[in-house]
Amino acid sequence: MRLPVLLVAGLLAALAPALSAQQSVPSGGQWMIERTDRSGKVQLNVRYGEGRHSSNWGRDVPLSDLVGMSAADMGGSGTTVHFKIVRSAGTLDCEGWFRNGEGSGHFTYQPNPDFVAQLAKRGVNAPTEWEQFEMTMAGVGLDLVDELKRQGYDTPTASLLAQMGTHGVDLEYVRDLGARGYKLRDSESLVRMRDHGVDPDFIASLDSAGYRNLSAEDLVRVRDHGVDGDYIAEMKTRGYQFRDLESLIRMRDHGVDSELIEELDNAGYKNLGAEALVRLRDHGVDGDYIAEMKSLGYAPANPEELVEARDHGVDPSYVRSLKAAGYDSLSLGDLRRARDHGVTRQFIDRVKHRGYGNPSLNEVIRLRDRGLD
Repeated sequence: MRLPVLLVAGLLAALAPALSAQQSVPSGGQWMIERTDRSGKVQLNVRYGEGRHSSNWGRDVPLSDLVGMSAADMGGSGTTVHFKIVRSAGTLDCEGWFRNGEGSGHFTYQPNPDFVAQLAKRGVNAPTEWEQFEMTMAGVGLDLVDELKRQGYDTPTASLLAQMGTHGVDLEYVRDLGARGYKLRDSESLVRMRDHGVDPDFIASLDSAGYRNLSAEDLVRVRDHGVDGDYIAEMKTRGYQFRDLESLIRMRDHGVDSELIEELDNAGYKNLGAEALVRLRDHGVDGDYIAEMKSLGYAPANPEELVEARDHGVDPSYVRSLKAAGYDSLSLGDLRRARDHGVTRQFIDRVKHRGYGNPSLNEVIRLRDRGLD
């Protein structure tokens, strides 16, 4: 049940500007609470608005956020409850009923006028009623504004503060980034990083791999391309460690993984560069292809020869067909040339059937080029 709620919350975050224009701030609505498997937290889902303009907001929150609610109240066999969700920007006054860890009811919303005054003291413009409601729901407080200032960020607008809240940029996130040396000055970068899954754990994995003090754009780019600490560690154990992230990104984009590198190592192709690995992967020269070609007598010292053979359509089945026709000692260059000129087992059989005996490959190619069918 949690996944649909989170998806709805994410959708609301993306549509916040449009909703701001279409909806008035609710004076109240419905709440629903369920237990979670996270200690000390509950899943809070709030519904407000009417008809097609109704909306849902959902998030895991600490039980301590529900002022006046106890674990005993939640676990009762049928208990009437009255509690408040008090935030800097406003308060939700809730009443309802609980049974066996699940509850529902109604709330009324009251904005906090002093919050607006405190924002003004910090140089932040007055939020709209809707922005203040968004900040209430997301738990945006003055401590976030103060932390941004302490770390040297530009003073955010009220609109940006609301956006930060709906996108999950909270006090803990900003502090964690700052503790890891990321003080980006631009609050919008925090939103972009959060949206792309750049969290403290991800940054820690890059730190441990030796990639520190990256720009916001680099963090987002690396995350988007799936280059995380695990991937970097895998490459490092295989002997591939790069100073630049671009090589890792390119390898990841093209499907270069530890399995491919192990196959290449076992085939004797070691210590290749990033471009060589990408080229082998892109052209389908993998462990299976290498092993089959080796079993047929083709194991060149330079894997680029296998790339060229693969590009020209020289696969194990084609090699076997020419061997069966009596051409069992051709070089990879001969095989490429034969393939390029359309020489097949069937054509060779027809040539022999017409009395040409056992022609050389060059003769077969000449006959093919002359249009013999």
